[in-house]
Amino acid sequence: MLADAMRMNYGYDEWATAKIFDAATGLSAEQLDAQGPIPHGSIRATLLHLLSVHRRYLMWWDGSLGGWEAYSQTFELDDYPDVASLRAFWSENVERTCAFNAHLTDEDAGRFISTTMPDGNEFGLPLWQMMQHVSNHSTQHRSEIAVMLTGFGHSPGDVDMLFYQMESHARA
Repeated sequence: MLADAMRMNYGYDEWATAKIFDAATGLSAEQLDAQGPIPHGSIRATLLHLLSVHRRYLMWWDGSLGGWEAYSQTFELDDYPDVASLRAFWSENVERTCAFNAHLTDEDAGRFISTTMPDGNEFGLPLWQMMQHVSNHSTQHRSEIAVMLTGFGHSPGDVDMLFYQMESHARA
């Protein structure tokens, strides 16, 4: 049941982020990089932050990299100059996340994952709690981006989980 809940969270994450990208497609380059009242400044910088955090954790969870090594990965804003390049990065995240979640079991979700930090301290949590953190992190930044998109006349519409669940049930 826990693995199914995580799959649902990441289904929602994919759906809501797609709505953000669909709305952002209509932005000018100036709007994409306009500084706004959000912690990462611009829509482009916030999207890259959202996506890179997701990727870092996923590389840790799927065993591609160790915890600290994954956390230390950097993704440069200059490498993602437009919505299309960010969307391609996102599509890679979706593909990797779906592959990871396809094999996720309740036992896996409950597994404790830890890493040694540079200061020698251990950091760790059950996998499902880390997964929940990443999906909540994405929700926070999507909402910030949605405010800016709406200000530019490109609202993504309703991105609440409830609307995702209603759409999912209607398709089933």
